[in-house]
Amino acid sequence: MTILYADVEGQQEPLDECAWIERRPCGCIVSAVVAVVEDNWTLATPEQAAEHWHRTKRERDQAARAGLTAELITMRHYRKNIGAKWECEQHTKTGYVLDTPENR
Repeated sequence: MTILYADVEGQQEPLDECAWIERRPCGCIVSAVVAVVEDNWTLATPEQAAEHWHRTKRERDQAARAGLTAELITMRHYRKNIGAKWECEQHTKTGYVLDTPENR
């Protein structure tokens, strides 16, 4: 099995430990996809990720006009820094606490 590597923030990382995230110009994450699934499905370039998210040229052109960009990150970075926080600071919603017996 061949292991592909990618340059992520100046470090060589195994591509199968990476994911692509799509961001709006404000920084919000719109979508995410792992870079490698099994051995037969690989998204190695931003263009391949864009083709995965936006199947037609028309959709890709619309995404480009909207300023959407693809960024390769490690899954380690995703778990440590992003997780469920897909909104930028401008669009972050305040959380709420459910009224449950444990919270009383």
